[in-house]
Amino acid sequence: MNFRQFEALYWIARLGSFHAAARHLHTSQPAISARIREMEQQLGVTLFDRSERKVRPTPKGHEMLRYAAQVMAIAAEIQQRVGTREALTGRVRLGVPSISALTWLPHLLRRVARTYPGLIVEFTVDSSEILDEQMQHGLLDVAVLAGPVASPKVTAESLGRVALAWLCSPRLDLPLGTLGAADIALWPVITDRAGAHLHGAAMDWFRAEGVEPARHHGCSSLPTRIQLAVRGVGIALASPSAASRELAHGTLRLVETTRPPPSLEYVIAYTAVGLEPGGRLVAEMAKALIAQKPDLQAYYSAAGIDDDNANLSNGDIFGDIDNNA
Repeated sequence: MNFRQFEALYWIARLGSFHAAARHLHTSQPAISARIREMEQQLGVTLFDRSERKVRPTPKGHEMLRYAAQVMAIAAEIQQRVGTREALTGRVRLGVPSISALTWLPHLLRRVARTYPGLIVEFTVDSSEILDEQMQHGLLDVAVLAGPVASPKVTAESLGRVALAWLCSPRLDLPLGTLGAADIALWPVITDRAGAHLHGAAMDWFRAEGVEPARHHGCSSLPTRIQLAVRGVGIALASPSAASRELAHGTLRLVETTRPPPSLEYVIAYTAVGLEPGGRLVAEMAKALIAQKPDLQAYYSAAGIDDDNANLSNGDIFGDIDNNA
């Protein structure tokens, strides 16, 4: 048996098909099939049930999969510890939400290109829910996303939480003072689309007091959600850091509540075992880059700026961060 056989076994089991494994490993499906057929002949057992469209490991396949994961982990450690930076090659598929794309992602790309010139990072910017789904299907290697990740295939590490607040325009004539969920539910509220973590957190917050909003609008764009609140469309749930300009100018105000509004946790998710060396390095570099600020609010504050100041904001947030790599 050889490494390529274990590699094929691992990726077929993870991605669910010989074709997907071949595409991931940049080879042909017949080549992948040959590797598994050779391993099955050497062991005298069947490793995959091919009777359905999505292949599944047999009991013996599951047993071998544990060994394959160990082989992959050892190979990754050898390449990372023994190989030179120039020798490290590969392609890392990274998923990030829009806040990350507008703040720390460009710095990460420059740092990777400078430190590991043979490593290619391809990024996808989308909602956390879409990124999570892509992780489950093996379409991403590493992803930064909001909300918990519930999958035995994926490991998630917390990056911190973002405090949220209910924000409204003074033109709404919302009562002053401390309000309960029942008071806010009388007005239109704006969170995220149904199915998003933010939407679910908001609904849980209302239901804890036995109420639901009469009108619940969904908007996945944070800047748009803030501007809808400025225009008096409804009460928006958003990071006050992202709306600091509007709060300072008085076009928005914080709504005081009897219970704290929900917060949003961000995690970095990746396959714990079998992640290739490049993926491990990109994940570690992303964590180190994000950790250079005291909390995630600093990144959210960049979302509330206007286009004229966008280039200045990124510099203000990161300073000389690339020079300290």
